[in-house]
Amino acid sequence: MATERIYRTDPYAAENEAFITGIREKNGMDVIACDISVFYPEGGGQPSDTGKISTLGSDKVYQVTRAYDETLLGDVWHITDAPEGTFSIGDKVTLSIDRDFRFRNMQRHCGEHMLSGTFNSLFGGVNKGFHMGDEYITIDIDLGGRMLTDEELDLAERTVNEAIWADLPVTVTWFDDYESSLALPVRKKVPHDGRVSVVTVGPLDDPYDCIACCGTHPSRSSEVGLLAIYKREANKGMNRVYFDCGKAAFDRLSADSKVLAEAARRYSCASADLIGRLEAEAESISALKARLAGMTSYIKDAEKDKITAAVSSTGANFYVYSSDILAADDLLKLGFSVINEVPGLFLILRQTESHTCLLLSSSEDYKCGAIVKEKARSFNGKGGGRDDNARAIFPSATDMDTFIKEITPQN
Repeated sequence: MATERIYRTDPYAAENEAFITGIREKNGMDVIACDISVFYPEGGGQPSDTGKISTLGSDKVYQVTRAYDETLLGDVWHITDAPEGTFSIGDKVTLSIDRDFRFRNMQRHCGEHMLSGTFNSLFGGVNKGFHMGDEYITIDIDLGGRMLTDEELDLAERTVNEAIWADLPVTVTWFDDYESSLALPVRKKVPHDGRVSVVTVGPLDDPYDCIACCGTHPSRSSEVGLLAIYKREANKGMNRVYFDCGKAAFDRLSADSKVLAEAARRYSCASADLIGRLEAEAESISALKARLAGMTSYIKDAEKDKITAAVSSTGANFYVYSSDILAADDLLKLGFSVINEVPGLFLILRQTESHTCLLLSSSEDYKCGAIVKEKARSFNGKGGGRDDNARAIFPSATDMDTFIKEITPQN
């Protein structure tokens, strides 16, 4: 005899007594089936309940980490953390679910129905995918390749919240077969073998939404609390909408509101003026970057002339140059401009702030990549490169300078 599923008739029930009717083993732990259970098994886009199990009269409590079924008419199996052999068929046990997690899923699943129905009624959108994750819910709305506008998202969000706050009844109606279920105006016709449950939000004769579903839902739309859309992005020609409902949405909006208030405080403006301040700062940063690029170019040209003059005056075939102004990438560009003008030169560039050492060579006698590979590790460095240039990074200036001393030709 299959498990009697309490959630189908009373989604608010959180505990029941039952007899164990089946036992399996998974990873050394007991997996049990009972004659009756409050646990919702994973399915229909909704995660399973989690909770606890204990033998009646025992103070030993085990966790139920997941529940699942193999058919909608079969047993509900409870994966426990009880070592294999803990339970026996016929044991009387107490099952209890995490009430907060169940109600959160009831809010979220009902809210998903209402939002999908809203996209359908307002724009003709069809829900082609649904996922209830830890941080948000996603639905994939198909509009024949058309993307929703920001104004349409705002309208959908406002419309569904007005329906939530209207305190509409939420009814689950069972039918013996799929054809019978079509007596109700279901939004999406999905043929199904066996009994069918249809969830209706609003009056049965004039519903806000109506669709077949095996999940758990509150009895009134007001229990969803609120629905917040976070963002929309394109996904395979459809609109992937990220949102959440109830307490999860409230917690997210509350956290975002605090971040917004802190950002506004730091910019000494009202929250409504923050976008304007950020745009002005972005323009200022862009102008500063342009000025910095010009100054960097000027410095590189001046330093190139300085290095080439020093090499020419001494006739040296190597040169060590240090900078605390130019970044490592700018130093590399400087180095290439030098060795392109000075044949046979081995150039060592050190960036003091990042402890980065750059080797460049226009001489066949110095293979930069090989030098780094052979020597850098001995001085706690790491890096690599090619024959004409290589880079090594060190944890300290002392390590870098010891490495440079080791590889300079006079040594």
